Amino acid sequence: MASSLRLSGRRIARSLPSPLVQSQQRAYAVQAAAQTADFSVSSTQEGIKVATLDEGLPTSAITVAVKAGSRYESQPGLSHVLKNFVFKNTNKRSALRIIRETELLGGVLSSSLTREHLFLTAECMRGDEAYFAEILGDVLIQSKFAAHEYHEEVVPSVAVEYEQAIQSPDVLALDLAHQLAFRRGLGNSLFATPHLHVDLHSVVGYGRSVFAQPSNLAVLASGVEGGAFSNLVGEFFTGSSASASASSSAAARSATQSKYYGGEMRVAHTAHGGKELGSLLVAFEGGAQNAPEYAVLRTLLGGENSIKWTNGLSPLSKLTPLVGGQYKPAVKSFNLHYSDAGLLGFFVQAPTKQVGEIASGAVAALKAAAAGVKEEDLKRAIAKTKFQAANVMESRIARQELIGAQLLESGKVSSLQDAFALTDKVTAKQVQEAAKAALKSKPTLVAIGDTHSLPYTDELGL
Repeated sequence: MASSLRLSGRRIARSLPSPLVQSQQRAYAVQAAAQTADFSVSSTQEGIKVATLDEGLPTSAITVAVKAGSRYESQPGLSHVLKNFVFKNTNKRSALRIIRETELLGGVLSSSLTREHLFLTAECMRGDEAYFAEILGDVLIQSKFAAHEYHEEVVPSVAVEYEQAIQSPDVLALDLAHQLAFRRGLGNSLFATPHLHVDLHSVVGYGRSVFAQPSNLAVLASGVEGGAFSNLVGEFFTGSSASASASSSAAARSATQSKYYGGEMRVAHTAHGGKELGSLLVAFEGGAQNAPEYAVLRTLLGGENSIKWTNGLSPLSKLTPLVGGQYKPAVKSFNLHYSDAGLLGFFVQAPTKQVGEIASGAVAALKAAAAGVKEEDLKRAIAKTKFQAANVMESRIARQELIGAQLLESGKVSSLQDAFALTDKVTAKQVQEAAKAALKSKPTLVAIGDTHSLPYTDELGL
């Protein structure tokens, strides 16, 4: 049984700069929506949103999206602990039975967490979707949340994920940047820390309250027949053993409008086998969903190279040093957007002595975009933005999670072609104004490594 913690993206990663890349991929896909021309969207009588797609493939996948990300938790760490508390004992099955039956059917169960959503996913052979729909329904409705599982399994797994996070400068920097940028809500950490104890009673109350409300849920399935699957959702996702009231559920999920603050944080850190590497994340206020100009600006800044023996044409990729005959990206831009806010910036990881120079070059690239954008550069950025969005959507699980997020936030799903049309309409002036708006906000800076040598905000020309 697999379990993962995603940082607004795919999975916890152990190498640079995967978490930022994966977070960026999710942002691309949210901006570009999904290939949904054939998706059938409906709702159950209780109000659970359902989307299905029969691709004619030999495998099926079911994802339950829950509006239970870290921004909605009533105390720090609840969402992280809840993510690790699913797929345990239910009133129908023990955790051991769930594991054995899942493996006998060749299936995979996983859970993931973003700042706005919790996702539970089952992957299986076509024809076994009824069993896994029942499992997912049981997890939501009939989980026991047993005390011995909490102490013996959940707490240790949460601690391991927390330790992994703080040992990965890229993961840590992104989490701290959100705390500086938004303080609460979107600023809530994705991780439950050992410094703030999350008790069993609070987790159980939070879990039952968020699972109890149909309006909190969206169920997505691919590789299934739509009508039959809708009947399965009606059968297995109806009813609740939760005693939480609607008012307490709403309180647990309440979220104020996000406000951007910015700030600076410096963390002494040694990682990657003692190599003399420094990490620096610099971010600015970005755009919320449906702001394609920020996605195009991010691609315009770039940082990644398309061919390993060249550093590419984007401003940030030109800052990449040649190492061993290959260009290994030292700085990459990112654009993370949520339902009501966004974060635009770049992440540097390089030898400590080079971090300041590279970061200053990245700031200069953003200022250059604010001064004006060439049509040739805009055309290249638009094309790459569309490609990366479409490429991400080829991942079935990522696609379903993104569709689930869309259904929960807007009640509908846009097509990839519609998103392409919006991206094509982005003008050089819009990208320029997005860069100007970002630079007007107070910078968010996180320095990790040799804090004595790493630059401060004002040393980067900000």
